[in-house]
Amino acid sequence: MVDGVQMAGTSLNSLDLNSVERVEVVQGAAAASIFGAQGANGVIQIFTKKGKEGKLNIDFSSSVASNQFLNVGNLRKANLHGFATNANNEVIGGSGNPLVQDPATLVYSENVIFNNIDPTTNINKPYDRNLQYHDHIKEFFTSAQTTNYSLSISGGSKNGDFSLSASNNKQESNFRGDGYNDRTNFTSNVGINLAKGLKLRSITQLVYTKNTVDLYNKQDFGLNNLVFGIFNARPFVDYNLLDTKGNHAYYYGDASGVNQTNPNYTLQYQDSDDRKVDIVQSFNLNYAFPKYVDVDLKYGINHQNRSVEYIAYNQSDNDNSNDQAAFVSWYAGDNLGEMTNFTFKNTFQNFLANTTAKFDFKEDFKMSLPIKSVTQIAFDYRKDVRGEYFTSGVGIPLDPPLTANQATTYSIRRDFSTEFVTYGYLISQRFEYGDIAGLSAGFRSDYSSAFGEGSKPFTFPRGDAFFRVSGLNFWDGSSIGNVILDWKFRAAYGEAGIQPQPYDRFPTLSTRTLGSTGSLYFGPGQSNPALDVEVSKEIEIGTDMTFQGLGGNWLTNITFSPTYWKRSTDNAIFRIDAAPSTGIGTILDNAFSLSSTGLQAALTASVYSGSNITWNTAINWSQQSSQIDEVKGGAEVVVVSSAGSSNYVLKAGDKIGQLYGFKLLRSLDAISPLTGQPYIAPADRPLYEVASNGYVVNIASKQPFFTPERSSFGNPYPKFNMSFINDFTYKNFLTFGIQVDWVQGSHLYNQTKEWMYRDGIHSDYTRPITINGETGAWSAFYRGVYAQRQANGTKDYFYEDASFVRLRNVAIGIDFAKLFDIKMSRLQLVLTGRNLWTKTDYTGMDPEISSGTTNSAWDRGTDHNTLPNFKTYQATLNIGF
Repeated sequence: MVDGVQMAGTSLNSLDLNSVERVEVVQGAAAASIFGAQGANGVIQIFTKKGKEGKLNIDFSSSVASNQFLNVGNLRKANLHGFATNANNEVIGGSGNPLVQDPATLVYSENVIFNNIDPTTNINKPYDRNLQYHDHIKEFFTSAQTTNYSLSISGGSKNGDFSLSASNNKQESNFRGDGYNDRTNFTSNVGINLAKGLKLRSITQLVYTKNTVDLYNKQDFGLNNLVFGIFNARPFVDYNLLDTKGNHAYYYGDASGVNQTNPNYTLQYQDSDDRKVDIVQSFNLNYAFPKYVDVDLKYGINHQNRSVEYIAYNQSDNDNSNDQAAFVSWYAGDNLGEMTNFTFKNTFQNFLANTTAKFDFKEDFKMSLPIKSVTQIAFDYRKDVRGEYFTSGVGIPLDPPLTANQATTYSIRRDFSTEFVTYGYLISQRFEYGDIAGLSAGFRSDYSSAFGEGSKPFTFPRGDAFFRVSGLNFWDGSSIGNVILDWKFRAAYGEAGIQPQPYDRFPTLSTRTLGSTGSLYFGPGQSNPALDVEVSKEIEIGTDMTFQGLGGNWLTNITFSPTYWKRSTDNAIFRIDAAPSTGIGTILDNAFSLSSTGLQAALTASVYSGSNITWNTAINWSQQSSQIDEVKGGAEVVVVSSAGSSNYVLKAGDKIGQLYGFKLLRSLDAISPLTGQPYIAPADRPLYEVASNGYVVNIASKQPFFTPERSSFGNPYPKFNMSFINDFTYKNFLTFGIQVDWVQGSHLYNQTKEWMYRDGIHSDYTRPITINGETGAWSAFYRGVYAQRQANGTKDYFYEDASFVRLRNVAIGIDFAKLFDIKMSRLQLVLTGRNLWTKTDYTGMDPEISSGTTNSAWDRGTDHNTLPNFKTYQATLNIGF
């Protein structure tokens, strides 16, 4: 929500943060039930800056930042190998000859010989002859700059106010040679007092974005495809090598790793120009009657027009592409190139009418009761229209100019539109008795074009109450009142929803080409006419306490606010397997019931407040857990997981994100909980031992021993999350702020490491292990971790503790205007560092990343070649007049 109306067509990262005054987050159904069938996941409310009555203000801000991907776990590839070599340590192939690359195709002459399960294979040979070591992570993950410029003018009088701002933000890609994202914003916030009590406000945001980062690729959207290519290449691959024609090669042959692709080839033969124009416009008309009643009307329209021009150049003169039948494209089935245009249009409208009546029985009606009443009646209408139109010309010339009419074939790839309307009304009544107690109750009822059969409205009740025990007469002067100055109890209940997608309730036909004509058929996945809204219910109980300080300058204000919440979701929408008799594969259904519980607490304090120095601190703590309560029909639903190759099962009683897999033994006499028998029979124990790394291994094969059954890896949720925030001010010109975050008990499944184990390229392969008195970097153990029981199966070895403590942010600012008494409102230099230090045992690049949610909403904690956060250093100059 931006200034009270929903922004559904423009992403948050398109907004200009310099124009934002504040951000409020509404969590859970108890608070978000006023938003009805679209509020269950919470609401982010953004408020833009307004002008203030008085002198004209001119503010300019300029910043430059250096960003670098984190690699706190020191992820790297093995700098030693165990390939077959000749007497000169040259890596050889099956012919016995050293590996060489064909100068025309750059393909290796043959594959390496790597007997990775041979118990004698020791990873101890240097890359010092025909193959040289390359650190691909350092080669492609580079430092990049972000620059931001912003100018704003604001002011106001009794007749109105205005705030105008313009900004430009340009961020370079941190993947070498992969373009930039350039965004320009204009924001206007103008308020006019039309008459006494009648105000009109117009807020306009115009955004133009140009993105040349390689977003489009046949395998995947975004940088992850490029990252996957380098993470799975053997470290002797030289991606910068050019063939005899001066071109890059796409695939070097199996010797370089079967999952390897060259990002340089992709960047050479592929370009995308992604341009967006966003318009976010809202009008707010407010009339406050002389007494009691306030009428507020808001209308917002959010339009986005996005056009992506994608080119895969003709690659037919690339010898590697021809030799390996490898190329980049989106629709083209060969290496002759294509020109494809992706057009997206989205128009979203939101109208809200709100009438509020406020009565103070004591002041307005001269009654003795200190009762206040607030009655709210609101109407909310939303309409969303989206369209997608893709065209493609396949087969383009080698030489420019390149135009669509030169393509061999030209076709419309997608012509798709959706229209969605929802509207509802809200009624709420609130009473307060002085400052002692308050109670409110109401409901929101919604209609929608996406609702199921019958199109019945969904009604979402809500209510909240508070009781301030410190407002009672006995509190003042009592012993407890001298310690706890203010103490309030509060509780809330609410329901909110998540609507189906616009056409989820309509069975649809899919298209395909049959011969030379188009045809229609029923696809394997179908919609459900009876699909209902997901309904989330929440109860929240909490208290707010303000404590007496120490007196003087120390601890003058201390507040503590703990909250317990419990949420449940009925009718969660998911695509499940359909009965074979239906003739389809899957159907959308209200498949699950879910529940979550959590605790959160905030402690804030004015630690010191003196004439020259102030010090404020805040400590935030939270813990939560979610589980599946019920599956429709009692069935277990198999979900594709990013963790390993095995899917996992959603079943009642399990935590959401719960992983099951094979576990490594750490003891020779471990007992199976299923059979009650030892995993290793006593007669076979002489064949095994606990290696120096703590795992049970077969002495002869040097391979690890995994349990034959899959079992739970434990609670996937952190024990707690904490943030420690402190800010200091000295003489009003020097500011210092620091934030430290602590996440304890979280876990990530390190799929990136598992796939690197597959090809023997992870740096762990060089770690020596002592087995049966022999010490060496035994490949058989590491390959066995990947392959035993099930190749690429889900293994607890890769389920890592991802707890961390992180220096999230540190900033120091000096305002020279105040320091030297310059006649300016501000001349401030701010130096900021973000994610500068992390303490963790996680061996991946960043313990805070997870790619599981891109694969499935149920797969919460998987690191699958995922891009990490940035370490950022930034300098900002703020000038104000």
